[in-house]
Amino acid sequence: MEYKIITPEDSKYPQKIKERLIDEILPSIYYYGPLEFLEHFTMAVVCSDESAGTVLMETNQLLFTIREYEMNLIGSWHSVIETEIFRLGLYRKNTTVTLFSAKGLGKEDYESYLLDRFYPPIGDFPEKDEYYRRANDGELLILSVSNPEETRHLRKNIMQRNWIACVLGDIVFIPYGPKGTKTYITAKKVVEAKIPVFTLEHSISVDLHKLGIPGFSRKTVKNFLEEKGAKIATKKDERCNSVLNYETSEHKVVIIKEPSQIEMEFEEKQRRE
Repeated sequence: MEYKIITPEDSKYPQKIKERLIDEILPSIYYYGPLEFLEHFTMAVVCSDESAGTVLMETNQLLFTIREYEMNLIGSWHSVIETEIFRLGLYRKNTTVTLFSAKGLGKEDYESYLLDRFYPPIGDFPEKDEYYRRANDGELLILSVSNPEETRHLRKNIMQRNWIACVLGDIVFIPYGPKGTKTYITAKKVVEAKIPVFTLEHSISVDLHKLGIPGFSRKTVKNFLEEKGAKIATKKDERCNSVLNYETSEHKVVIIKEPSQIEMEFEEKQRRE
């Protein structure tokens, strides 16, 4: 697949980058897929891979609300938390998904992108068929700002990728990023750039709270999303064959599937014991 390139001189170059990186050298963007996804309301996601089960559970609580909005999700989708949000983006009909690689698109494609994230026994994650369907139908966007021939995940490329992903977001969600991590460094830059950002309303995200990043719960994040421009989805979802209008009461919300990464199966005999 032949990648395309867009430079800062191009009229279609993302306006958010131009507005937010006034004093920086603007990167050329390499891409496959519909670049217009970046014109949709976009939530960037960055999360440290040092997170524990508490972060996953608290994040899932916020996703009960977040998933009801029409939006484009953008991120590297590397850490456990990120991949769960990536999977949710593929599962929901009201979300588009933008992949951001630290490798060059001369060496990266939709298939190779998964190899660094989902591998046996997690290789056959439930949304894999939908992933390839979207890729084949031109409904999946992949970006890179790295040299097209770069084959490795270099730290400088990772940091630039994370930063540009946040710059492209209308809002940024950082569930977890303790001091000393690359995520924390990115979080500081996001705060300094005054990009709307939020995290979990939980003590586990205390380092982010100290940076001035607000924490929200499943109930309170709704006001933040709508204040920043997110719209409740009303698209038809083929799975339930009904119009999605998510102004529902708390008890009607469907529970998100448990992440496959932490599920364990036992023989019936072992259960009885």
